[in-house]
Amino acid sequence: MANIGFRYPWIAKFDKATGTYSNGFKCGEGMQINITPNYSEASLYGDDRLVEYEKSFTDATISLGVTTLPIVAASVMFGHTVNEKKVVYKATDEANNIGLGYLSVEKEDGETKYAANIICCAKFADSNGQCNTKGESLTFNTPTVEGKAVAVSDGTWRTVEIFDTEEAAVSTIKEYLNITENTGD
Repeated sequence: MANIGFRYPWIAKFDKATGTYSNGFKCGEGMQINITPNYSEASLYGDDRLVEYEKSFTDATISLGVTTLPIVAASVMFGHTVNEKKVVYKATDEANNIGLGYLSVEKEDGETKYAANIICCAKFADSNGQCNTKGESLTFNTPTVEGKAVAVSDGTWRTVEIFDTEEAAVSTIKEYLNITENTGD
């Protein structure tokens, strides 16, 4: 299938001990996502030929670009203290494990499908802050956060499920990440 869209990034705090998600929220509007799986590889040669080759998943590098990072992201994703509209950044703050869900729109043989994508456990770093003065033209500066995904206890690091409707895909993402109407749109 050819990917033709990226929508609705949702984030929820992940508790590795219990395998549960909480404090979910919609993380702005999706602009771009790049996921690069990383592997460990080993080759064994004997009798002048390759006799064994092993390749196994280690982690995945994620780059997530959104229109905005809501203030709740400072707490849920990055472990900062949030008091209403104030964020306090401390050197001792530690990023939280999170689950990331998003919708990708795909096309195959002229038919549109919707994929519910779940990254089970990831940890992100704060985005770089950039502001520009207004010049002769306006420029939007949007956040991009970088992180790493790792496998959970059963070895799963990512799931993708294809649906005929956007609503079914969105519902699956919200259910997986335990996002209710009160915890995120």
